[in-house]
Amino acid sequence: MALKEAFLPKNDQQKDYRRTHQKITRGITYINEFDQELSNLLHAEEVITSQRGNEIVKALTIFTTLFTPMTALGALWGMNFDNMPELHWKYAYLGSIILIIVSTLLIYIYLRHKGWTGDILKEQQKKYFHKKNTR
Repeated sequence: MALKEAFLPKNDQQKDYRRTHQKITRGITYINEFDQELSNLLHAEEVITSQRGNEIVKALTIFTTLFTPMTALGALWGMNFDNMPELHWKYAYLGSIILIIVSTLLIYIYLRHKGWTGDILKEQQKKYFHKKNTR
């Protein structure tokens, strides 16, 4: 539009007009291509960030699930109730530790059986072996 104003329609066939028109058209094409490429790169970065975030949330969920029995039983036994018969048992402390370990292991085995922990452990092993081999 600016070319038509500058050169006026009667000069459409002049060499300078055509050359300038081609340069501006090419510049606009470059800008559009760079804009599209930048949009694609930003989208790819968003996908990668989202994937990393999902892995972090997955790891935190597994850790929370594994430590829930320990936290719940510790909170229950940490309360000051008057009537807690297990406080007077001879092996209550050992029994509580065994209960916490067994319940945590059962949850871990269940998660492992479902395949929900394998990816995280494999990723950690890959990172460890990669660091070890690059030294």
